[in-house]
Amino acid sequence: MDVFDDRVCGLGEGPYYDDRTGRAGWVDVRHRTVLWRDVATGETGPTPAEAEVSAVVPRANGGYVLVQAEGPALVDPSLRDASPPYPYDDPAPGVDVRSNDAKADPAGRLWFGTLSRDLSTPRGALYRLDPGATAPARVLSGIAISNGLGWSGSRMYYVDTVTNRIDVFDYDASTGSISGRRPFASLPLPDGLCVDAEGCVWVAMFDSGAVRRYTPDGALDRELRVPTPQTTSCAFVGPDYDTLIITTAARGPAKGTPGAGLTYAVTFTDVKGLPPDRFAA
Repeated sequence: MDVFDDRVCGLGEGPYYDDRTGRAGWVDVRHRTVLWRDVATGETGPTPAEAEVSAVVPRANGGYVLVQAEGPALVDPSLRDASPPYPYDDPAPGVDVRSNDAKADPAGRLWFGTLSRDLSTPRGALYRLDPGATAPARVLSGIAISNGLGWSGSRMYYVDTVTNRIDVFDYDASTGSISGRRPFASLPLPDGLCVDAEGCVWVAMFDSGAVRRYTPDGALDRELRVPTPQTTSCAFVGPDYDTLIITTAARGPAKGTPGAGLTYAVTFTDVKGLPPDRFAA
């Protein structure tokens, strides 16, 4: 396990790879900053955000989606000049919620969830924003901490952290509909996830200092130990998609401890990730 980036994040989240620029990126939710590192050259840069940002998703036509607390907004390739956010239909008006994890699906739709800021009350939701739509559609309600998303063929994987499991849905790429929700794997405090080229699911375990890989039948394949407890998410990066980067947080008891809030990396010889999906707008 190597340190990929030694800048300390209060809450590192949302790692992604943009194969057009060769940059791996992630966000520091607490410090309202988008961070990036060129995988080949090591060049780095921060981009301060005017709003609280929980995820960045590349767009098919250039630029990105900044998933802000009040909804996703489209930005140019410099991560600036944001459009007004697409407001979501809050299932619990007046309750303190914010956006959280987000990804594009293989058909170019944007999926993002919300969480209740008390991290326990099921007042969040999962949303889908179709290209060309004027507002996101609420897909699931009664969510406490909407987290990891991933797709593999006709499957969609999803995490509501407080349930202590990864769920799997039947996914229709032609319509974006999901059905047949069922448990995929049980584990303590699952957070962000990604899917590799073999259809295996990699998931960060918050407060466990670990990332696990599960095979498509839900069996535990391996566990990576991370030298700090608050592991938050993971993504495959690089031209060969053979490096897994892992974001972490430095909150509460972990704040100020060695290794907390750094971004880590493991390069594999037997595993590869998938090219990033982009929001088709």
